[in-house]
Amino acid sequence: MVVELLQEKDRQAVCSLLKQCFPSTKLQENFDCNKIDFMHNMVIVAKIENNIVGHIWIQKQYDFYKDEYYFYLMYICVDEKYRHQGIATFMLKWVETLKEKQHIAYITFTSSKKRVAAQSLYRKLGYVEKDSSVFIKM
Repeated sequence: MVVELLQEKDRQAVCSLLKQCFPSTKLQENFDCNKIDFMHNMVIVAKIENNIVGHIWIQKQYDFYKDEYYFYLMYICVDEKYRHQGIATFMLKWVETLKEKQHIAYITFTSSKKRVAAQSLYRKLGYVEKDSSVFIKM
């Protein structure tokens, strides 16, 4: 398995994977990779035999209260056919290595209460649940 940054040729496969993992997401079929601020965002993909099997969107953000940078992970997903094979673990460890290399203070993300298996994995990897609620206004 290979983890690498998103390439233009892989964007359709990433769209398909996002729709599979997050069916309620209103993702446009042909999102424009040029709109991504790659100074503060990274999109990584996991590939097996050149097929996209996993994906994480990483936002690098600055916490001005703490005077430190952190990673906010969005859309952590693995193709249903490839789950329970260590792909999410491999991608998260890749992100953790990147965190160390870039001197990032911490990694954070949200996870739906419905994603029981995913949350079990996160805990196994040492992530802890914060005492907070997510609010959104559409």
